[in-house]
Amino acid sequence: MTRAEQPAVVTAPANPTYDEALAADSRERAVRALLRTPRLRRLWSAQLVSGIGDALALLVLVLLALQAAASEGAFGGGYRGAALAVAAVFGVRILATLLFGAVLLGPLSGLLGASGKLDRRWTMIGADGVRIALFVVAPLWLDWIPAHALTALLATVFVSGAAERLWTLAKESAAPALLPEPPPEGATVRPLPDHMDALRRLTLRTAFAALPAAAAALLAATLVGKALGLGVDWFAANQAALGSYVAAGLFAASVSLLLPLVLPTAATPRPRSPLEGLRAPKAGDRPDKGRTGAVPLLVLSCAAVAGAVSCAVAVAVLHAFDLGGGPAAFALFVLALVGGTAAGIRATQAGKVLPGLSRRRLLALAIAVTGLALLLSGLVPDMATVLFLSLLAGLTAGVAANTGHTLLDQETEEFRRARVTEHLQAVVRVAAAVGAVAAPVLAALIGPHHLTGAEIVLSHGGAAFTLMLVGALLLPVAVIVLTKADDRGGVPLRRDLRDALRGGEPVQAPAATGFFIALEGGDGAGKSTQVKALADWIRSKGHEVVVTREPGATPVGKRLRSILLDVSSAGLSNRAEALMYAADRAEHVDTVVRPALERGAVVISDRYIDSSVAYQGAGRDLSPTEIARISRWATDGLVPHLTVLLDVSPEAARERFTEAPDRLESEPAEFHQRVRAGFLTLAAADPGRYLVVDAGQDPDSVTTVVRHRLDRMLPLSEAEVAAQAEARRLAEEEARRKAEEEAARKAEEARLRAEEEARLAREAEEARIRAEAEAARKAEEERLRLEEEARLRAEAEERRLEKQRRAEEALLKAEEARRLVEASAAEAAAKAAAAAAAAEAQAAAAAEAAAAQASGPAASGPAAGSGAAGSGAAAAPRIDMTKGPHPDDAVTIETPAVKRVVRPDDVTQTVPVPKVDPSAAAPDAAETAVLPPVRLDGQGGTGSGSGSAGASGSGARAHSATRPTARRPEEDPADRVPSGIFRDSGNERTRELPVVDDDGQPRRPRPDWAEETPLDDLPTLADELLGRRRDDDEGDERDGGGFGDEGRGEGGRGPRRRR
Repeated sequence: MTRAEQPAVVTAPANPTYDEALAADSRERAVRALLRTPRLRRLWSAQLVSGIGDALALLVLVLLALQAAASEGAFGGGYRGAALAVAAVFGVRILATLLFGAVLLGPLSGLLGASGKLDRRWTMIGADGVRIALFVVAPLWLDWIPAHALTALLATVFVSGAAERLWTLAKESAAPALLPEPPPEGATVRPLPDHMDALRRLTLRTAFAALPAAAAALLAATLVGKALGLGVDWFAANQAALGSYVAAGLFAASVSLLLPLVLPTAATPRPRSPLEGLRAPKAGDRPDKGRTGAVPLLVLSCAAVAGAVSCAVAVAVLHAFDLGGGPAAFALFVLALVGGTAAGIRATQAGKVLPGLSRRRLLALAIAVTGLALLLSGLVPDMATVLFLSLLAGLTAGVAANTGHTLLDQETEEFRRARVTEHLQAVVRVAAAVGAVAAPVLAALIGPHHLTGAEIVLSHGGAAFTLMLVGALLLPVAVIVLTKADDRGGVPLRRDLRDALRGGEPVQAPAATGFFIALEGGDGAGKSTQVKALADWIRSKGHEVVVTREPGATPVGKRLRSILLDVSSAGLSNRAEALMYAADRAEHVDTVVRPALERGAVVISDRYIDSSVAYQGAGRDLSPTEIARISRWATDGLVPHLTVLLDVSPEAARERFTEAPDRLESEPAEFHQRVRAGFLTLAAADPGRYLVVDAGQDPDSVTTVVRHRLDRMLPLSEAEVAAQAEARRLAEEEARRKAEEEAARKAEEARLRAEEEARLAREAEEARIRAEAEAARKAEEERLRLEEEARLRAEAEERRLEKQRRAEEALLKAEEARRLVEASAAEAAAKAAAAAAAAEAQAAAAAEAAAAQASGPAASGPAAGSGAAGSGAAAAPRIDMTKGPHPDDAVTIETPAVKRVVRPDDVTQTVPVPKVDPSAAAPDAAETAVLPPVRLDGQGGTGSGSGSAGASGSGARAHSATRPTARRPEEDPADRVPSGIFRDSGNERTRELPVVDDDGQPRRPRPDWAEETPLDDLPTLADELLGRRRDDDEGDERDGGGFGDEGRGEGGRGPRRRR
């Protein structure tokens, strides 16, 4: 490709790539180029639709809140209650935005980040779903709960505001991941474009464009609702209901756009707070006031305009109803204000609003017209006139906003421009929020008034007076801006305005080939130094560079230059000077500039048309528009691709002079100040073509700034094209190599994964086989265990039956033995009764004999008494206490004890107690009776009782021999012991029986540290040898004379005296 074949940078290729479009000189093109990315365009569409729905929903909630306040008499009712309800809607919405957009920004950003718990796409879908449900139900609160409808509507405002913030945070977290990828060669030839800056601009413009679209949608919905109200009474009573359903439909459309969208999960920058940048930016340790110190004033003016428009929108609903309109009039007012602002911004960006007028004067003029329009819209009680004035106020507010933003860009360097812009946006947001809440409150405080004068009658509501007050406050702001920031001092504003209104400039356009750079600035700004540095740098990139200047680049121009700059030409008229510069420029363009551009060369010119406009127009008190028109005619409309304005104060520039000043350099400081203002005015009129650089810094820094801009604008030279192709080839080879390595790595990982899966499969199969074998073994063991248990149960059952049989036999034998014992006992009792009867008979006979003998001689008394006593003693029976041996096969059977169970129906009977006759007791009860000895041979003792004893013993043996004795069954004695009496096999721990006191309550257990036996109770050595000491004191103590019982209980022993 030759240089002549290279397209100009402003002409896009047939199929431009994203980066080529982003590298264009226009930031508008950079913003539009982002929409060529399919997924980003879909996300932008969802943002636009959702933003329109959110703005429409807010306007509908204002109408519904006004209707609810009027019906239930909220906030005191009347005009004040309606105005305060509107203020409450805006206040609650601002509160939700601050809470979820600024206060909780950190936690929410973490949840929506790459590693957060919330999915970005589903968060946006969920937020839209919540708002769909809210605004389907919102109009129904007026019918469901009319007494509390305003509270429900305010809750709807808060929840919808929170959902909007969540949606925005999720979108801002996801959008940076959808930006175009950088080219394969990277920044080898051209620096990478700033995608994030273009994305922020796109987001801001989309959010602002949603407001007029929402107003138009509300207008259409209100008109359709009125038509439906002719047939349906509910729509006639609720004219804003259809707008609420339209908002819900827009949220549903956003959901349909988001559902098929696939968002990457890559890490992205943290979303920004709406109030980020509220603090004024600083340059070092001082606030950044810009090149001319006008940054604070420009920010204040833009915030004032934004606050005024916000106030007008907030009270538009009250003003519409005051003028006899309804929801449709409210929608028209909002559309005129917001839509007019957007139209004014767009027209100013396109350079169609007084391009020949100073930008600072244009800013002051726009602010003044905005204030005057708002003042008249509150003063005039006509609906059509107010609508026209609202549109005018919106248009001029848009012009003021864009002009102020452009002037701020001129005041700051490019690397500080982002911070200043962020500060401006934050201040504007605060001003708009304060205006939206303060205006309805002010209208409520003012209220409707009826003022009458001589011939004037003013009957307005609080909204009209608020508009008049806001408009009146804007007028001093315009005066301050014009006074403090005017760059055309001494030039009447009326003449500048008249020249600007004439217009009629010829068509101008850059060359189709080559690249034209013009360096402008005052004398001493360093243009020649920068021309040389830029020419060397561009030549190093492989371009053909043509360096030229004005005047004096041609033979004719040299002669003109000698006339123009010679001090002896001081009497030259201003118009002749302007025409001579135009003649030099015409010759210069025709002989030098155009031929070089047609060859595809890069032309660098030291001064061009803007110098004539600044020096002869602004400096010489001529019309800048006429000078520009003459220069455009002389050059046939040729304008540079880039104009670099080296801005420096005249005082600093004068210090750089090293030679005697020429005719223009000798002009006074006021002249050079007007020239500087003229250059800045031209740059503000076309910011896309100008690069304003602070020339007060060192030359290398200035060159760096210009090179950074040219890196994105210069067409590629043949060497750069070749280098770019080579870099792209190397990048593609590197990418291919990495792809092959990645494929090989993935193949190796797949192979290893397959081997690992095969190994795991083998291990799983082996484990399965082992598990089956183990299960079979366990099943066999279980089967054997069950068989063994069955066998043991059968044996136990047999033993139990055997024991039961033996027990039954033993019971039968015991019963038989009991019967025999009872029979023997009955027989013995009969014998004893007979013996007792015989004894009684003998005793009676003896008594009779004694009585008979008592009547006989007294000498015979002792003998007879002794004889009677001897016979009585001889007649007393003697019991043999010896026990004969049992046979070897005799078995003693235990008589089973039958446990008596007391039943509820048993009758308690008194057991008879035998009475004992005290007179029948033995004469000497205290005498110990000696039992007769028991001998194994069964023989009786000596004496007269031996025979009886022997007879008695033989009788007992004979009786014992005849008594049947059952044989003891062969069984384990432990079977007769109940469980738990002795220690069981499973409880090897010896347990101590509980100790209870006299009342049966358990005593406190002895602690573990206590001794088992007190040492005082142990016998001493003396006790062992001599026996225990007989305490004589015990008797004394029993008599009460001892003192050993002190501190002891009853029966206590005294302390033992140790030896």
